[in-house]
Amino acid sequence: MSSFSVPKTVTRTAIALFVLWAASFALSYVHLGAASLLVALAIAAVKAALVVLFFMELVGESLSMKLTLAAAGALLAVLVGLMVADVATRETPPLLPPVAHEPSAPAP
Repeated sequence: MSSFSVPKTVTRTAIALFVLWAASFALSYVHLGAASLLVALAIAAVKAALVVLFFMELVGESLSMKLTLAAAGALLAVLVGLMVADVATRETPPLLPPVAHEPSAPAP
């Protein structure tokens, strides 16, 4: 068991998660323009960090567990970076899809 008080830590973390959820919900009704995605991702990252650190008790784990999580996060960052680079460097397709034509009217 780690040195922190479990009920107090769990309660505080749950309250923080609830506040972040409420902030995320409230901000979904506010027009932030291009910043809305960044704000939503920042709130989600903070919530994920709280869950990993306190609910999964990574704070009291060994260094090898922390390095494993860091390696997984680094791999995720590389994969997301490669995906963004792929989408950003794509060219237009060489052939456009065929245009649907309206059926011709019957001859009188």
